[in-house]
Amino acid sequence: MDKLRALQYFLAAAQTGSLSAAARQQGVTLQAVAKLVGALEAQLGATLFQRGSRGLKLTADGVQYAEACAPLLAQLQAADDGLRQAKQRPQGTLVVGGTPFLVQHCIVPALPAFHASYPDLTLDLRSVLHLDEPAAKDCELLLLHGWFEAGAWVRRELPVMPQVTAATPEYWKRHGMPWHPRELANHNCLSYRNPYGKLLDLWRYRQPGKDGEVVEEVVVHGWLNSNHRDNLLDLALGDGGVMRIAYATAQADLASGRLVPALLDWELMDPPPLAMYFRPELRRALRLRVFAEFAAAHCAELAKLTSAKGQSSVDGRPAWHHGSGRRASTWLAHR
Repeated sequence: MDKLRALQYFLAAAQTGSLSAAARQQGVTLQAVAKLVGALEAQLGATLFQRGSRGLKLTADGVQYAEACAPLLAQLQAADDGLRQAKQRPQGTLVVGGTPFLVQHCIVPALPAFHASYPDLTLDLRSVLHLDEPAAKDCELLLLHGWFEAGAWVRRELPVMPQVTAATPEYWKRHGMPWHPRELANHNCLSYRNPYGKLLDLWRYRQPGKDGEVVEEVVVHGWLNSNHRDNLLDLALGDGGVMRIAYATAQADLASGRLVPALLDWELMDPPPLAMYFRPELRRALRLRVFAEFAAAHCAELAKLTSAKGQSSVDGRPAWHHGSGRRASTWLAHR
């Protein structure tokens, strides 16, 4: 006899006053309940129920036995529930890598709320620019800006974070705010060098026109280029130049007016895609799943912060990305 199941059926019958109601509550047949309750009575050598046309009524022995068993089964259920909840609560350490400015300005500010929901999960954040760099190999999940081949990683596309062309009010006051992309050729434009080593000195814009879409491609120049976005931001905030920046990564500076966007009636093209990469063998790991859902939802919200839009080429990469030159502008001479 399955003693535990017999006790569950007995207590269900005592609670409902009916073997058939107990069977419905337990999701089994009437015959199964009747058989185990009868076997329990036989083992105990006691009659637990008085059976009549109006249902079941506990005998004195039945009352005493039910009072003794109910707390024991409640404790067992509590132990089961506690263990289940512990297994359903993510624990341990998750190693997360990502583009430094994305992690610093977008992910870290939201982590206190994430920690409040998952206090037993420890995050180990690493700066990673490229899937192929050594630091990426130690990570379980990556959040990267750029056009990367996933290789052995599972790739999950995230919403593109639109970009704006911005500088400080003082810079615009001294040098004049451009009203057309071609005017950027007269400004100190701060260009980013991507993880492939290509200088992104070709800034492309588009705008609906009377005769169709107008595309302007501007080769920009400046006295500072960097593969670290915050170097460019520091100079821009010091009234030193114009930069192309994802709105979500500089929202505080844009909202406060420390940076002022220009050319808002033009659409900046070729914003780098944002994607999440994780190890296929970890796709079912709870610690990875809860962080992946948090990061995806948070990035989706950040992408909505501005009405600025971006455009990628058909295969997800702008045409200049395929060239072998060290500058994006080299593509213009070879197309």
